[in-house]
Amino acid sequence: MPLICLEGASGVGKSTTALEIVKRTNAYIIPEVNLLFERPSGESNTWYMERQVDRWMMAQDKLKTYDTVIFDGDIFHPFSYNWCFNFEIFNQSLELIADFYRKALKEHRIGFPEKYFYLYSDNESLRCRKDNDLTRKRSNFEKHLGIVDSYSRYYNSLNEFLPQYVHFIEANQVDENVNTILGNLNTTTNLTTPLSTEFLEEIINWLSTNKAVNTIPY
Repeated sequence: MPLICLEGASGVGKSTTALEIVKRTNAYIIPEVNLLFERPSGESNTWYMERQVDRWMMAQDKLKTYDTVIFDGDIFHPFSYNWCFNFEIFNQSLELIADFYRKALKEHRIGFPEKYFYLYSDNESLRCRKDNDLTRKRSNFEKHLGIVDSYSRYYNSLNEFLPQYVHFIEANQVDENVNTILGNLNTTTNLTTPLSTEFLEEIINWLSTNKAVNTIPY
């Protein structure tokens, strides 16, 4: 029973694609943190990461009864997103994030999905989709467009450590997204604990030696 993650720029169609997979198959969606939990005032600088652990535990429970569980957004999001802003936001350094995930992984409270599917599109298409989607308020949308190249670069880097781990999909039509994802579920990779630990260290090393370039400052 695969545990997969859908990622990509804001407005690219991750949630819509996930919902269509649920319609067609016995699948369950784990929404992103901001939809699952109410953010408290004065939260700690690890609150968001702690909620990612909660999402992982929810997924483990749902895998007992569903054929596929889908993360709508990466549980390792603090790495990719904060890197795009050079770890200058949220009072979360790379060292803080790395130590949190190392500990959670060692304690088996979190792990990696078996496959990432990264949806992408050009900026004008993303703006058009955002303007036509009245169901969600996408705060900081233009700022997020400014990090699109860096964001996709991070997920490209994961394939350097584990080839074909991230499948990139040009998001033209939801049906095409779904067909591609369902057709590639048999290529998932089950990361054992030793491999997960090694993989995490590869990511941390890459983040520490590469600098993001974004067009709009946070």
